[in-house]
Amino acid sequence: MKRKKRIIIQQSAKLFYYKGYLNTELTDIFQECKIPNDYFYKFFSTKEEVLFEVIKYHTENLINFFNTIVNDLSISKFRDFFQKYFENIKNNRFHGGSPLGNLSLELSDINNQIREELVKSYQKIELRFSFFITTLKYSSLEKFSDIPPESLARILIAIFEGTILLLKTEKEENAINDFFIFFDQTFKIYEKKEKPEIKKTKVEIETKKLKDENNFSEEISISQNFSDNLKSIEETKKNKDNTEDFKEPDMEEIEKMENLGNVYGALNNYFKNTYKK
Repeated sequence: MKRKKRIIIQQSAKLFYYKGYLNTELTDIFQECKIPNDYFYKFFSTKEEVLFEVIKYHTENLINFFNTIVNDLSISKFRDFFQKYFENIKNNRFHGGSPLGNLSLELSDINNQIREELVKSYQKIELRFSFFITTLKYSSLEKFSDIPPESLARILIAIFEGTILLLKTEKEENAINDFFIFFDQTFKIYEKKEKPEIKKTKVEIETKKLKDENNFSEEISISQNFSDNLKSIEETKKNKDNTEDFKEPDMEEIEKMENLGNVYGALNNYFKNTYKK
C-alpha cells in the first residue's frame, strides 16, 4: 500500500514540475498513475494534500542527495554536491528548474499554508548545510573559526536557487561559473592564512644568546614547557581525521524546534562541547 501511495506522489511531483501545480488537474494524475478515480481517494482527499507530500518528497530527495555526496568534512565534496546538481539540470537541457523553487514562485503569494510548508522545507535544507559548515568550523583547528554557518547556509541556498532560475531562463551554463566563483572565493576568504615565518637577524640571535646567559633560565624553562604542551595539544588535534564520520546530534529532535534560532543555538552548543579547545 505504501508503494502505491509513493507512486502517486512521484507521478504527481513530475506533473507539478513540468506543468505547474495549478495547471495539473486530478484527472492528469489519475491518467499518469493509470489508476481509477476511487483508488486515488484511498490515500488523498484533495490535490493539495498530494502537494504537501510532494514538497516533502523533493526536500527528502535533495537532503539524501547531499548526504550521499557530502559524506565527510571535505569542502571539495560540498562543492561536488552543487556541481552534480547543476549537471543534472544541464543534462535535462536546462528545462524544469528547481522543484521547490518553481512551487515557491507559483504559490507563495496565493496560498499561505503552502508557503509555510515551503519555508519549513527550505529550513531543513538550510539546517543540513549549516550543520556541515558548523562541523567544519569546530573541527578545523580555527582554520574556519570566523565563518558564520547559519548566514552562509542561507546565502548559499539563495544563490543556489537563483543560479537554477538563471539556468532555466538563459538555457546556458554561465550562471554555474558565476556560482563557483562565489563559492571558491567565499571559502578562501574564511580560510585563515598561516603567518609567514619571520627570519631573525644576527643581532636578534646574539641578543637572545645574551638573555639566555643572563639569569633568564627560569623564564626559558617555563616558556619551553608551555611551548611543548601547546605543541602536544596541537598535534593531538591534527591527528584527528577530519574526514571521519562525526556523531551527529539528534537531528530529528532539533528539526522539531519551532524557532530556527533555537536550532542554531542547539547546534553551536553541541559542537562547543564536542570540540572544546
